[in-house]
Amino acid sequence: MLFVGHKVLPAVLAMVALSTGVAGLDAQARPVDSVASPSGASELTDTTEHRYFFNKGRDYGTDAYAGPFDIILNKGFAVAQWQGRDRAIFSFPYGWDAVWASITRPGKAMEQAGGWGSVLKRHLVPFAGDNLREAQWVPNYFGHLIEGGMAYRRLLEWNRLHGLPFATLNAVLVTQFAVLLNEAYETPVDDPLVQQNGTAGLFIDAVIMDPLGILLFHHDGVSSFFANKLGATIWPRQASITFPGARVINNGEAVVFRPKLWFTDDFRFFVRTGIGAQVGISIPRDDGLEVGVGIGAESYERQLDSVGVESAQFALSTGLWIDREGSLLFSATWDDRTDRSFAVDVFPGIIKIAGTTVGAWFQLDRDYRPYFGITGGRTLGLGVGVGL
Repeated sequence: MLFVGHKVLPAVLAMVALSTGVAGLDAQARPVDSVASPSGASELTDTTEHRYFFNKGRDYGTDAYAGPFDIILNKGFAVAQWQGRDRAIFSFPYGWDAVWASITRPGKAMEQAGGWGSVLKRHLVPFAGDNLREAQWVPNYFGHLIEGGMAYRRLLEWNRLHGLPFATLNAVLVTQFAVLLNEAYETPVDDPLVQQNGTAGLFIDAVIMDPLGILLFHHDGVSSFFANKLGATIWPRQASITFPGARVINNGEAVVFRPKLWFTDDFRFFVRTGIGAQVGISIPRDDGLEVGVGIGAESYERQLDSVGVESAQFALSTGLWIDREGSLLFSATWDDRTDRSFAVDVFPGIIKIAGTTVGAWFQLDRDYRPYFGITGGRTLGLGVGVGL
């Protein structure tokens, strides 16, 4: 059952557009008001008593850019920046056979990976092994449990703010589709053994970690802890389909942590995680803006062996981020040796054309070829661009 992208993706994208189009295009998000909780923490609520942590309905920044395509393109193709990845997503030979095998009959994949006990130890138990290369629990917790759960909650809040029917079901289906799409996109189709038997890691990611993240972050207490105590949020890029070639460019998302410090209000620690990590400081300004700077490493190449153990190569990464109330307005990043060497994102709320606000981005790939694109506050998280 080897599906190909030109059959699957257009149908799914059309379904998402139809199911969310009325709410996303005809209704403005309702900004929610800040109220004081008994503990003194700032919480957000609207008239329906829903609480909002990762999308507060602002008409600027990443809040305005958000939508279902944001999740599909940024999460579903998160590894597209790796060297040699084919970004022509409508003709890409996805590894759906491996996804199906991993989910429906994982026994063979587990056997090849050393058995259920060995797999669960590597993928779920922190610091259980001696070999750091096999510490698959690190990307599982940060990239699937936490990032996946926060991405789900962010879309759920977007659905609620836009009055979307069946907001929870829609968020679950779209987020889980992005999870499976990511696995099908990154699983090598030229390895018959993987396509026939699947991988243990794929089963853990798609069946355990991401669904567990959805369950955890659906709970207001968990989301409140991450948002209010750890200063956590998700900052995506403005993913776009570029022409010629209908290629996905400028995509990816990262979880940012900015916990408040007990000894100063002048700055906060800044930690950004995704398929890499940057650390630095974030400085609040009197005008309501907050400026973050960080340096670290970003993954530019990844290998998957026959038992599903992933390993990656990393290179220098640095960036500048400017946000207001947690909604990212501007970013400029340098990720050496990746397919997105230099990128600038200006999110909706800054540039206005003909009475409406748009987002814009510019990018140089690892061969320094330029790309440009635009997004909008009513495009459901989808942008268009050109490559030169």
